[in-house]
Amino acid sequence: MSIPRRAVMAALTLAPPLLAARQAAAQGQPVRAVCGSSPGSITDLIARIVQPGLAQRLGQPVVVDNRPGAGGNIAAEFLARSAPDGQTIMVISGGILTLNPYLYRDLPFDPVRDIRLVSRITAGGFLLAVPSSIGVTDVDGLIAHLKRKGDASNYGSPGIGFAMHVGAEVFLNAIGAKATHVPYRGSAAAINALASGEVDFLFDSRGTLLPQVQSGQLRVIANGGSLPDLVYPDLPRLSDRYPEVVVQSWTAIAAPAALPDPLVRRLDDATRATLEEPETAARLRAVGNGPAYLGPEAFKAFFAEERARAARGVELAGVRPQ
Repeated sequence: MSIPRRAVMAALTLAPPLLAARQAAAQGQPVRAVCGSSPGSITDLIARIVQPGLAQRLGQPVVVDNRPGAGGNIAAEFLARSAPDGQTIMVISGGILTLNPYLYRDLPFDPVRDIRLVSRITAGGFLLAVPSSIGVTDVDGLIAHLKRKGDASNYGSPGIGFAMHVGAEVFLNAIGAKATHVPYRGSAAAINALASGEVDFLFDSRGTLLPQVQSGQLRVIANGGSLPDLVYPDLPRLSDRYPEVVVQSWTAIAAPAALPDPLVRRLDDATRATLEEPETAARLRAVGNGPAYLGPEAFKAFFAEERARAARGVELAGVRPQ
């Protein structure tokens, strides 16, 4: 029986990466887990939380390699140019793949062509918050407040092009209101401005908002994510009312685009099992968002939706690449 030439060529193409992966595992060579932010950042913490479980299941040490800079592009480019042998992966935040293509004119990698998404690790919504002083307690109240203020309405964000900025523009478009964007230098400054009443609303992470919420200065009125919030599970999700409004963050395991399917499955299996560990899940919840596993196929569909949302949000926000 003759073997089709295409099958032979495919096998020869897969052989070098698979052989390299087996040799590396047998020799106990470490897997490099690249991270596009500094030690102590949320993405770095997530990488270090899943690190022991991945190492145990892969049978190899896993070393976190922080390569911050250019909004995560330095690390993503390093990943894209790495050998597809399973020895280099990345714990990547969603914005690098969905928003950076619109923020950087000369992006050194293509999120679709050069990077393969393996497993989603976490996901969580940015919360919609308002100053307690304006007396707004729900989304309808905020809509009425913004329309009453008219052209004087505004909102804050940690900076131009952040998910919180882009998401706010999608929200405003959905509710048929207008407000001026006031970018600050980071979340802390934006939240302080919100607490003092300088701006009418903003989106930000629960952990960043929580101190002022607990002190009574701020009120959270809606969840921008597609999943229930861990601390405020009954908080209304904007997407239930406005399907196009999803303002969230997520992290994932990614690899070079040419990583063979058997190595993708091996890495995905290790990630899924790690996230199922009660201790790992508890540690992830403690730093913000709990496990939100998606395997390769479901993750591919999710990513396509996220890219479409980002494109629409960037268009509404009028963001231009720099």
